Amino acid sequence: MSPRAGGPSSGTGTGLGTSQFTFVAENNQSEARSHAMRQHWKGRHKRNRESKASHQRIASLPRPLLPQATSVADDGSSPVRHRNSDGNKSPHREAGNKKPQQPGIPTQLVCGMSYALSSSRPDPFQTCPVHLTSQHQKLLYHWISTHAAMMFEDLEVTEFNPMRDVWFPLDLSNASSFNCVMAHSAAHLAHLYGGTPPRRGTNSSDALSYKIEALRILRLWLSDPETELCDDAFAAVVRLLTFERYWGTVKDWKTHRDGLQRMINAKGGVEALHDNWRLELVVYLVSLMSRPSWLESTNNLDRISHRLLSTPVTQRAHYLDVQKIRCLWLISFIQDMRTFMGSFYSTGLSGYPTAHAAVELLRQNFQDSVGTSLSIDQKIMEWEEEMLSCLFSLSLLIQDSISNLYEGASTTGTGPSTLNGLEVYLRSSKHMWMNSVHNLRIVLFDSLAMLFDDGESKKDYVTDLVQVLGTLSLQARQGVEKCLLNLLNSLGNNSMLLIDDCWTPDSLLSSMHGY
Repeated sequence: MSPRAGGPSSGTGTGLGTSQFTFVAENNQSEARSHAMRQHWKGRHKRNRESKASHQRIASLPRPLLPQATSVADDGSSPVRHRNSDGNKSPHREAGNKKPQQPGIPTQLVCGMSYALSSSRPDPFQTCPVHLTSQHQKLLYHWISTHAAMMFEDLEVTEFNPMRDVWFPLDLSNASSFNCVMAHSAAHLAHLYGGTPPRRGTNSSDALSYKIEALRILRLWLSDPETELCDDAFAAVVRLLTFERYWGTVKDWKTHRDGLQRMINAKGGVEALHDNWRLELVVYLVSLMSRPSWLESTNNLDRISHRLLSTPVTQRAHYLDVQKIRCLWLISFIQDMRTFMGSFYSTGLSGYPTAHAAVELLRQNFQDSVGTSLSIDQKIMEWEEEMLSCLFSLSLLIQDSISNLYEGASTTGTGPSTLNGLEVYLRSSKHMWMNSVHNLRIVLFDSLAMLFDDGESKKDYVTDLVQVLGTLSLQARQGVEKCLLNLLNSLGNNSMLLIDDCWTPDSLLSSMHGY
């Protein structure tokens, strides 16, 4: 005989009638126990189902909560943190003070998730313009992790984040740009695992195959009158220029740069891209370049320096957010230092002992000063301006030597003779600058005027570099100073790299915050 718990009552009063007994015909006690256990579990499952159904009915009932005071601004508009990445109001806030149709916990949870995801998507692999293979995913992961601190730092929405707000959306907007990013990432991985310095002319077969695919797609767009001046075509050319700057050749960069200028002219100027503010910013930044490195003095950097406020030539940029362009410039400049490192890696200043002594003076001054005055005031200080002027002057002199050497220019007044002339000039004036960064800056500026016909414009360009970097964060300035000091002091001198955080372009780029 087996009791069935939870069956219909056979009595009419007490709980004693809540069980029903059934006779069984099993021959032994073991079979009876088995039957009893089966009946017990059937009853238990039935009670669980009934309990779950009851909870679902209760949860479906509306349970209103008190509204939050900060959910809507006083004027009925959405607060800044509820705007999406394009600056538009979140669709969940367009109704202003209108109450949700179905108040309650489930509705508020959905709204909360919508707010959190309104400016981004949780899985970047679901936003890519191509079908991803495992190789794509590896390279995309490497590209994202390289800029992880900048892209995923917990910043206020009002903070401008160059990678998250500009490059990431543009690079995932079309297949050609995406393949350029894959080529960039593959070349960088080949450099890391190959143990070779980063330099133009990568031999990575993966990088070159992705570049070829990006070019194939871009050519299709450029051959169609309906797409030759579309936003995707502009974004793809800009990213292709980025690849050529770091991993391609100067010749290829110039070819694509000329093509971009023709596209800009046909479009009616950079301002014709104003409806796509991200694209407008990056195209304008590239339009300032006449050479594929910010350490070349022929670029038009004065248009985003402090001289922007006083010269008519910069009126073309009055409709642009200059500070955002400067932030984008910083990423580009850090990557330029990586290429500069590759070009300068094998020789350095080891053959120029007096120039190397000047760098050692700057390094010692930096280490003596960085722990005191910079921690008190975030604004650039006079001694730091002088140090950056010295570092940029030396870097421009070296870059000029490298560029002319690789491009086969005459060594008369340029190339190796430039550094030879600098060494002679520094040696003859060592008594003036050996204990003074201020005097070293004067000597280096004089050397620019002496060694180059356009020496005055080179001095102005050094000033522009200092001014642009001076408008950015303390972290940015210190990072650039560390990288240049590390490069000029160590490479080519058979010495160890300075051991510290963010002393190389890669480490600086991976730790740079989004401001």
